[in-house]
Amino acid sequence: MVYKIKRKTIRADMKRILAASLTTLAIFVFSTTASAQEEARAAWQITDFNIAANVQQPERVLNVQATLNASNVGRGIGSSFTLRINGKASIKAVTVGGATATFRTVAESYGNLQRVTVTLPSTIPPNSPAVLNISYTLPVESNTGLGAISPIGSQFLPLSFWYPAPNTPFTVRGADTAPFRLVVNGANVISSGLEKSGAAGATVYEQSLNAQPFFVQGDWDKVEGTGESKNITAFLPRGATTEEKKQAEAILVFAGNAQAYYAGQLGPAPDAPIRLVSVRRGSGFNDAGTILIDPAIFRRTKLDSATALLISEAISRLWLGAQTPVRGEGGGLLRDGLPRFLATLFIEKQFGREVAQEERLRERLAYSTVAKRDAPLARVTPLDPVYFSSVPNKGAMAWRLIDQTLGHDAFITTLRGLLQTGKGTVNGISLAALRTALGERGGERIKNLLDQQFDQVTDIDLMTGVPQQRGGDWVAALRNLGSYDVITTVRATTASGEQLSVDVTVPARNFSEAVFKTPSKIVRLEIDPEKLYPQLDYSNDSAPRTRDVQEGLGEATRQFG
Repeated sequence: MVYKIKRKTIRADMKRILAASLTTLAIFVFSTTASAQEEARAAWQITDFNIAANVQQPERVLNVQATLNASNVGRGIGSSFTLRINGKASIKAVTVGGATATFRTVAESYGNLQRVTVTLPSTIPPNSPAVLNISYTLPVESNTGLGAISPIGSQFLPLSFWYPAPNTPFTVRGADTAPFRLVVNGANVISSGLEKSGAAGATVYEQSLNAQPFFVQGDWDKVEGTGESKNITAFLPRGATTEEKKQAEAILVFAGNAQAYYAGQLGPAPDAPIRLVSVRRGSGFNDAGTILIDPAIFRRTKLDSATALLISEAISRLWLGAQTPVRGEGGGLLRDGLPRFLATLFIEKQFGREVAQEERLRERLAYSTVAKRDAPLARVTPLDPVYFSSVPNKGAMAWRLIDQTLGHDAFITTLRGLLQTGKGTVNGISLAALRTALGERGGERIKNLLDQQFDQVTDIDLMTGVPQQRGGDWVAALRNLGSYDVITTVRATTASGEQLSVDVTVPARNFSEAVFKTPSKIVRLEIDPEKLYPQLDYSNDSAPRTRDVQEGLGEATRQFG
């Protein structure tokens, strides 16, 4: 009996001790979480770059004096400033506000970068400026398309990380963009912005838009645009033929038409020169109106689709990113996805619906290679291997779906309003702000679509069965393997070639049916014929099933090795 009483007492004591321990642990965890949430940190935003670059040909070294003007846009006091730069750069000295500052360098875990942490001589409160001056050298062991030193043409593009900045394209906030002043020793240098007169033997560019510093050096023939192409220049390889110059003029007209189209959609065009520069390395890069292209483009008799898309996207970025900076997380959807969507709209206006449909087919094919291992669009960065197949292509498809659901006029009006409001401001435009504005305009359906397209992985797969006659109607079973309801169209083709369409809602992970009230025999069905929804598999969208392009290419590869 005594034993039983003691055992009950021990159990009661243990329960009290356990309860007290759990309470203490809960209080500790809560207080730690609360303090972490309330912790105020400094966050740095570059307001402008001032860079002097000296290319030393014999030593194959770039000497740089970089001045960064920044602002503490965070809620905490700044005691240090972290920069990232090429891992081979040798930092000689750092000053902050004219005072010598100490720094330490650590190899970054990605991108062949080094992280430079500068200890500020005095703390910087929120909403206050800081001026850093960094002196360094960057050796170039071998030439690449990103960084090269050569007697016939040197170049340094942003992805060579030749200048210091807090953020890179691999971070969730994206690369830092700001107005800049760039001085490069030597002649025949091209960057973005306006070319200004400088000291003898130096070239100066001043960029008032938000951009990344870069430069290319070479020897070119210039072709100037006229009319709507005024302020647009093509730089051809020296000694270009008459035919090449004629093709350059046609490309300038195309670029001028693109600029006029976007001005009608997004508001007045930025007052910035557009340059089409032929380069041997680094073609495809574009920033703030300067577009690097392959010299072979000028030797062709017609403008190819890839170049047309490149130029169209690059010019749209004068509004999206240059005139109005892109800020915040998920910026890739505004820098890469939205320009591709807008560029396809311009291509449709310029060349017709069939050409635009071919571009959209290429988007689907490119995205299908990563659709089953994709991540949510709002959280993908260029560090992820799926980024360049996913964000530009699925992003363009998602924006098209939002545009079609909300209505093009409402979509463009909302976008234009945000771009004009953010023009010339530090905050610019963000994905979060655009989502909020579109949701307020379109209601719950648009909010849900935005959440589904940007915050979830793709799991939609729409299927249609073979049409069957039921009384005087033709009926087909439909299936949606995805996690959300799909509102779409089913298009039928009769034996006589007539096309009929019905609107349907296919519930998530469920079945539905399409009913066509016609006595005519239906020989073919297709669900979502406009291909608005990003899907895992498009080959089962029609009945009888047709082999898609990707499947055909795969079969050809197997047959012919």
